[in-house]
Amino acid sequence: MPHFNRREYVTAVTALGAIGIAGCLGDDDDGNGNGNGNGNGNGNGNGDDAGGDGPRIGVSQHLSGGAWVAAFFEAGQWYADEQGIDVDIRTHDDDTAEQIQHIQQFIAEDFDGIVAAPFDEAVDSAIEDAEEAGIPVFCANDPGTTEAIKTYTGFDNHLAGEECAELMLEAFEEQDGGDDEYEVLHVRGPFTQAGNARTDGFMERMDEEDNVEVVAELESEWTEESGQSVALDWLSANDPPDGIYSSNMSSGYGTYRALEQLDLAVPFGEDDHIVLTQPDGGPQIHPLIEDGYIYAAVDQPNYFYVPLAMRQCLNYIDEGEESLPEPGDEVTEEDLEIEPAHIDEIDQELWSEPIWAPASVEERDGHPHVLTQAITITQENVDDDMLWGNIWSEDAEAEQ
Repeated sequence: MPHFNRREYVTAVTALGAIGIAGCLGDDDDGNGNGNGNGNGNGNGNGDDAGGDGPRIGVSQHLSGGAWVAAFFEAGQWYADEQGIDVDIRTHDDDTAEQIQHIQQFIAEDFDGIVAAPFDEAVDSAIEDAEEAGIPVFCANDPGTTEAIKTYTGFDNHLAGEECAELMLEAFEEQDGGDDEYEVLHVRGPFTQAGNARTDGFMERMDEEDNVEVVAELESEWTEESGQSVALDWLSANDPPDGIYSSNMSSGYGTYRALEQLDLAVPFGEDDHIVLTQPDGGPQIHPLIEDGYIYAAVDQPNYFYVPLAMRQCLNYIDEGEESLPEPGDEVTEEDLEIEPAHIDEIDQELWSEPIWAPASVEERDGHPHVLTQAITITQENVDDDMLWGNIWSEDAEAEQ
């Protein structure tokens, strides 16, 4: 069973504060949370502990995704540092077997809790092993499909796809009244939970429109290169569509690059403009929204995901099952308080605006999904300081 009692931790922090050294609990040790994703890892995906005196929480996540994953990764590390959590972040390059090994190691080392972004359903067995060992598992960004998961925290991928369809229809109406016949190209992602949900949300909404036809669905690997490649091949062989929906940041940028390569990139409001919508903003996407090449993006409060999962884990260690959000609940910033902190690595106060809240809670795959707010990015708010893509640069990378 896990070795740490959360109430003992709270008592210990109080006692330390009484003798004037409570501030040490939130300090970094030798470079952890150093702005490069805790780059002191040993090359096989095992990162350094944060060195806190609090509960031991293991984190397992993938590294693919560029700046988006850097924000997701580093925010979790920084939050652990600020809270004095003894965190061990282990990463993998889209390797299910390695992620299973991470979780099994956390079990063997008797961690108090685990936060995971399950790469696929095969990871469920390891999560179930953790539950059997009495170690709670909380998921962030990727939901998993087993009842053994205590909660999942992230935005609603299906709803994001639906909202992207609504935004495209809005653009058609704004551009020419919305009464024409429209052809739409869909550059989808892999056939994963998130990929399928983002596609289903978009397609189901567009199926309701008699004057909109999705003429092709192209599979990308959610990378710039694959998005550009599949879009370029299709656009080179067909008449330009009226709109293109790309289902993540990287493939969306690749799609734009394909349009640019074929001289088809035209700002909104000009003749022959192709309406682009997508989930996920980012440092490469925001300038394209500002200049009118991308109409809108449905973004995520990704730098809250791991902190929210960790906060739920700490609450569970302290209070047990009764602390968990239940289906039908609305979770507010008071329910899961993430304290703002100045992060030296980015010279900015992080988590100062609870853009994730309120979150709705639904039961899916046998466990509660804490579904955060999404942020629709348009020309009106693309410069907002709270958007992750305005905090992390396009060359940010989460390193092992």
